[in-house]
Amino acid sequence: MSSIPIKQIDAFTRKPFAGNPAGVVTRADQLSATDMQRIANEMAVSETAFVLKPESESCDLRLRWFTPSREVDLCGHATIAAFHALAEEGLYGLSVDEPQSFRVETRSGILTVDVEWKDMQPYIKMGLPVPKFFPFPDDYSLLCAAIGISEIELSKKVKPQITQDGYCFIPLASYESLKTIEPNLMLMRKINERHDITGFAVVTTDTGDYDIDWHMRFFAPTLGVQEDPVTGSANGPMAVFLWHNNMVDRSKKFFSFKGYQGYLLNRPGHVTVNMAVKDGEVNLLQIAGQAVTVLEGSIRTHLNISEKL
Repeated sequence: MSSIPIKQIDAFTRKPFAGNPAGVVTRADQLSATDMQRIANEMAVSETAFVLKPESESCDLRLRWFTPSREVDLCGHATIAAFHALAEEGLYGLSVDEPQSFRVETRSGILTVDVEWKDMQPYIKMGLPVPKFFPFPDDYSLLCAAIGISEIELSKKVKPQITQDGYCFIPLASYESLKTIEPNLMLMRKINERHDITGFAVVTTDTGDYDIDWHMRFFAPTLGVQEDPVTGSANGPMAVFLWHNNMVDRSKKFFSFKGYQGYLLNRPGHVTVNMAVKDGEVNLLQIAGQAVTVLEGSIRTHLNISEKL
């Protein structure tokens, strides 16, 4: 029998039972991919992160992320959670009030994660690949039916667009529409089959608050995630979406945004998004936030007990 230490950590918040919960295994080298998938399914949160030794000598560690149904290339909130756990345990040389930078090996390439400290708590900044945006390749009526809105509720300023990584960004004209959408998960799966779109980020800049740049909801039924509370991998690209569509002051070279998500699931959280521009192109994209541990214990991966039907 193997007993694996594991934590559940709420990310993009400092309050327990808010933000986005993630499972974290900080010592996962002895686990197979099958073990990781079973653990992620058992945890039944949107993603579980596994920390491993790097395969490349140029990296400090490796991360793998699993939803309840499959491994994914990128996950923001589970990375914030993973580094919060590493800082709690003092692993990889992390110590209070000592800022550090890490090169992290992932299926999305080598990413940079910086750990700083606020009030003796880790504040984690994760670099993201800069996405490219393309027009949505189908009739908007199909997309609106999948989201559960009428076409008149779409933003008049910018049209739905997709990234090369399979996220579809659907801008709405009002926060009221965002609150009242009724997603059709079966239609989302059909759109995924037709266009390989795995995630639907429904968003509005109609916030009514100078401190909030957008509100978002995110759905990924083909990944085993019906609605995600707070999605770092979608809030980050939202900054580039605004840049790409001339919705920000393009004379500026550095931007810091705040995206809010999870309020309608009673799990409010916010993502800070930093973006830098050089020679007319986005050359830095970061998501940042804090986290709080709500559960820690161990999970048993092998029991030598015969099953009797």
